[in-house]
Parts: sequence; C-alpha cells; structure tokens
Amino acid sequence: MNYIVFDLEWNQSSTGRVIKNQYGALPFEIIEIGAVKLNDSMKIISSFDRLIKPQVYLKMHRAVEKLLPISMRDLMKGKMFQEACEEFFEWCGEDPVFVTWGDSDLLQLQRNMRYFGISHDFDKPLLYVDAQRIYSEQFLDGVKCVSLSVAVDALEIPKGKSYHRALYDAQYTALTFAKLDPYLVRTHYSIDTFCIPETEAEEICLTEEDIQQYVSAGYKTKEEVTDNRFLKSTRCFLCDANMRRLVNWFCDNGRNYYAAFSCKEHGKITGKFRIKTTDDGRYYAVRTFMLSDNRGVKEIRDRRTREQDRLKQREESLKAFGQE
Repeated sequence: MNYIVFDLEWNQSSTGRVIKNQYGALPFEIIEIGAVKLNDSMKIISSFDRLIKPQVYLKMHRAVEKLLPISMRDLMKGKMFQEACEEFFEWCGEDPVFVTWGDSDLLQLQRNMRYFGISHDFDKPLLYVDAQRIYSEQFLDGVKCVSLSVAVDALEIPKGKSYHRALYDAQYTALTFAKLDPYLVRTHYSIDTFCIPETEAEEICLTEEDIQQYVSAGYKTKEEVTDNRFLKSTRCFLCDANMRRLVNWFCDNGRNYYAAFSCKEHGKITGKFRIKTTDDGRYYAVRTFMLSDNRGVKEIRDRRTREQDRLKQREESLKAFGQE
C-alpha cells in the first residue's frame, strides 16, 4: 500500500461558458498534477510533477491567473492530459491510497478523465483520506474546514515554498498528514461519490469502530432523498437498538442536517447528512453517524439554537418589511 498525496491546479472558462462534448461537461480543466509518495514512516520517498497542456480553455481565467504563478506560455510546453494521467497512475503503483486536502481534487481528476475518455479501474467504493476532514475532527469541531495554509501555520510546519503550485501543495499536505492521529487516518476514510450507487441494493454503508458512513442512491428530487427512511434512521449503527432522540434532525441554513441520539449501550451518537447533486442532476445524500459525548451533543444543540435564532430574525425582518 502506498499513500499518494496529490494536488491539482485547474483553469476554467474566462467567459463563464462551460465546455461540453459527447462525454459530458468540463467546468474545470486540470493544468497541473503534483504528488508525493509516502513510506510507512510517513516520509516522502518520491514525487511527481507535470504541467498539462490545455485543450479546452486556452485562455487563463483572471482569478486563476492572479492566484497561480503559471502562464499560458508555460502550460503550452506541458504534456497532454491523457499522457500525464497515464504516467501518474503508473507512478502511483499498485494499491494506492489517495490523500487530498478536501474532496475536490479526486472529483476533478475523474471528471477530466471522463471528459477526455480515459478509463481506470478504481475500487468501488473508492475510499480515500481527506486530510482536511481529519484535521477538523482532530483539532476543530469536525465540521469547520480550514485552508491548507491555516493548518500548516497552526501545526508550525516550516514554510519555504509558495502555495498554489501542485507539487508544493502536495508536499505541505503530506507534512500536515504526517501529524494527524494514526487512528483517525486508519478508521475515518472518506468515500468518493463521483460515481454514486445506482440502486438501493448498491447503496454504500461503511461502518468502522466509531463511525458509519452511508451514501444513498440517486433520486430525481431532493424530497425523495429526505423521505428515505434509512437516511433518518434512529437505530444505533453498532448494535441496531433504538436510540433516544436528544436533538431531532434539523437543517442548518439549507445545507447540512444534524441530529443527536443516545444509545443505552454505546452512549451519545451524533448524526449529520448533506444532500448533493450529481453532474446529471440527480440528488443523493451522504450521512455520517459518530460516537460522541456531551460536548458533541451540546455543539449540535447550539447549532440548532443558532439556526432557530437566524430563522426568527429573518421572519421578523420580513414582517417589518411588509409593514413598511
């Protein structure tokens, strides 16, 4: 097994018009792949760095141009994505475990592969390590996400290279990854959802020692997803016993849903799910149950209180506006 820590840089349309072809849409075109390979001691033993010659967006978006120290002239000397992608997977070797900062890079890699007609025999479900997520679980509240640079500063990792070059960001991610709790790394894999389950029978339910992750099949409407009885289950993911509701499922500002429960055998359990959409417009849910404690339940209650206050203030504002 090899840990492959990788980062991508990408360009997008300068006009806002997404390019489509027979394979689908390509909102972001990869222009650089950077990666490092780690040994069992979490030391970097090999690196990979490729600039990609653009084939779709031939003008740099102004925001990308401002952020990245790469010119279009530099990119035109790069390799075609098809060739660079083949070289990347060959370099990864057998049984790679991908490590990224956030969930975007693996998604965009597969989206570009689909667009350019590149097939690869990924495991299903495809598990990877989201170092950003584990950093949040270890050092924050498990919900808040921070940038790579913030984590590097917080962990006092020496800096000598700029950000927003794929190889350098991969190196910084690897150094951050090496400081994460090995137990969380081993048990808190993330599930890639570029290809979601097609039917209920194929739905993914991955249970580890203190966490369960569930990915639903796709539905035509958001309402069909939220009506899924298993999604809002009140049974303990470890012993299947009915749990006592401490905080009923509620939606936080239209994005995430939260709840808290108590199991007689396993104690406090918190739940979270989010409804997402696929490229073809289907809705699906990703839910997580985790063993927790009184602090975790309090965070859920506080979140619900803040949401109730927000809705109350919004309602009062609308009433005031209507009286003017």
